[in-house]
Amino acid sequence: MSHTIPFRKISLPETLAESVAAGVAAGTFQASEALEADVAAVLGKQHALATSSATAALHLAMCALDLKRGDKVLCPVNGFVDLPEVVRHFDAEPVFVDIDPDHFAIDPDALRRVADEIAGKKLRAVIVAHVGGHPAPMQAIREVADRYNLKVIEEATELIGAPEAGLWSDMMVIGFGSRIDNTISGGMLLTDDATYFERGKLMRNHGLTYAADDVAYLYDVVQVGCEYRMNEFSALYCRELFARYDHDLERRRAIAAHYTEALSHLENVQLPAAHPDHLYTQYIVRIETNRDAFARKLKEKGIEAGVQYVPLNFTQYYKEKYRLKVFDFPVALDAFQKMMSLPIYPQLRDDEVAYICQAIESIAQHHR
Repeated sequence: MSHTIPFRKISLPETLAESVAAGVAAGTFQASEALEADVAAVLGKQHALATSSATAALHLAMCALDLKRGDKVLCPVNGFVDLPEVVRHFDAEPVFVDIDPDHFAIDPDALRRVADEIAGKKLRAVIVAHVGGHPAPMQAIREVADRYNLKVIEEATELIGAPEAGLWSDMMVIGFGSRIDNTISGGMLLTDDATYFERGKLMRNHGLTYAADDVAYLYDVVQVGCEYRMNEFSALYCRELFARYDHDLERRRAIAAHYTEALSHLENVQLPAAHPDHLYTQYIVRIETNRDAFARKLKEKGIEAGVQYVPLNFTQYYKEKYRLKVFDFPVALDAFQKMMSLPIYPQLRDDEVAYICQAIESIAQHHR
């Protein structure tokens, strides 16, 4: 096989062009409200707010909490940069927590230790992010949160549709599209709490309120908000993606099963921890020795791999701002040095999956 197998590939639903054409012909789309209704119904939430990105939805969650300067929010140290970023925009303080070595999300025991150290010192919430489609132990995290009177914000982009997604959290955030290729961006904030919903809805559109329907062009500004609404073209795209989610999940699980069967005998390649509700948004393996050299050898064979995410105590801003050290979070450090994600998008063909497995087996036989 001579062509490159990318780590990600854009998903363009075949029906997207038809949906755009129908909206153009009608002179209106109204796709964002339809998307909100679709997602809320499937995920079992009373309220949904479509946003311009998952980061926007996270920021609205902080707005809904009425986060203040000096408040503290617990965050996973291996999360994407938007997790602590939305906290810092309020001049509040992210407090980082180490992870579990199997599911790569916040370790409930580490969470309890950190929460105990700063209990009563303006500790407000915990943000939990699922990694790679493996469910985080949300019930255990909820128990810790309740003990310290914390709100739970769940970044569930990689767990959309799992049975327990949103069950143990106060607000749930999901994202559509990719943080990497920027082809499409969209997000959603979901909650059963009407107060959080109304706060988020207000802040999503510049903090504006409008007069009665007969003079709807009159408005007032009651808060300093943002422009975080999802545009209608993005909503069309996101709705098409969401409609095919079950189909894509079935394909990812089939690819994951192929990987697991073909690679389970390799001693220096550790496969993802098993879980009955694993969604395999990523297929994360551990390369026990010299991960980067292994990835380079894969690339020489035309296969791109991924590494998610750089621990936040490695990044310049958070390292300097909070005087963090490389070894402050040993589990996240070990995982980052060994984690590697294989391609697992629905368009991946069976012969490409087989080629990836053959390449990994060939490299592993001589890799030290």
